[in-house]
Amino acid sequence: MTVLLIFSWLMIATVVLPFVKHDYWIFRICEYPRYQKLVIIIALAICWIVGGDYGRLSHHLTFIFLLLSIGYLIYLIWPYLPLAKKEVLAVRSADTSNQIRIYTCNVYQDNKAYNRVIQQIQQSHADLFFLLETDEGWESAMDAAFAKTHPHTLKEPLPNTYGLLLYSHLPFREAEINYLVESDVPSVELEVELPSGQPVKIWGLHPKPPVPGEDDRSTAKDKELMKVALRAEKEKLPVIVMGDLNDVAWSYVTNLFRKTSGLLDPRRGRGFYSTFSANYWFMRFPLDYIFSSADFGLIAMKRMPHVGSDHFPMFIQLQYQPALEKMQEAPEATTEEKQEAREKANSAID
Repeated sequence: MTVLLIFSWLMIATVVLPFVKHDYWIFRICEYPRYQKLVIIIALAICWIVGGDYGRLSHHLTFIFLLLSIGYLIYLIWPYLPLAKKEVLAVRSADTSNQIRIYTCNVYQDNKAYNRVIQQIQQSHADLFFLLETDEGWESAMDAAFAKTHPHTLKEPLPNTYGLLLYSHLPFREAEINYLVESDVPSVELEVELPSGQPVKIWGLHPKPPVPGEDDRSTAKDKELMKVALRAEKEKLPVIVMGDLNDVAWSYVTNLFRKTSGLLDPRRGRGFYSTFSANYWFMRFPLDYIFSSADFGLIAMKRMPHVGSDHFPMFIQLQYQPALEKMQEAPEATTEEKQEAREKANSAID
């Protein structure tokens, strides 16, 4: 029972640590496996039901805190379960001139299965695709396959696992590579024109994760997300934000991003769509996102099959439909949350 007691309190500690709003990695990384923690803590609670001695205060308190942890974790992940309210409404429309099909994938820089990614993009008939962890090898392969079909590009291939490539057959009105926070971590910002002529503002991101070996703190990642959230909030055009954000859907910072930007997450009410790790089914988290403004409805969304990367690709087909703004409830930040977002956007990087 001693081993069970110690393990139970270790798991309870992993639930409590994220309450500390500190950007050091140990506090942030505990936010990631909340689904996995829920499964483990339920199993521990069952063990206590079977073998616990509730005449002992330590056993009694342990079981109570396990139940509280279960309730809290269910509360956090509930919005992403199929029984929850859908944040982005499903729509059907023959108005293809206002639709956009997007494919995005962290391809894993050392992955050389170029053809698997090329075939998936071609089969998805993506109007625009965004690839991360791309070096010059990936650039050459994509140029050879898509130079004619997707001639509008933003490319910043890098050898540091933060290179990116964006290809589109929809024309650009504006397009630029930005280094919003760190000199070795690029992002994209562009306006594409739908076949109807409607412009859409898009940001594509891949901030560093808060893990040892990458960045001990989440300061830079949080700063980049809040910079984009504050810009998206003020944007008059329809907005899409996509990429590997290196943060889970139910984290405090992701929710702050949603509320500050006013953007919707189409996974809410549909499932986790966990994209990392593609190699280990028991340790998968939703790290790759496609957020949209409230004037978009969802036609289709799919986590795509494995392409040799440690991430699964994501595909989404969105319908621009201005009337949806009155039907879909965009998240809103409180005054205190907006202030916190501004503080994070202006925070100093060590």
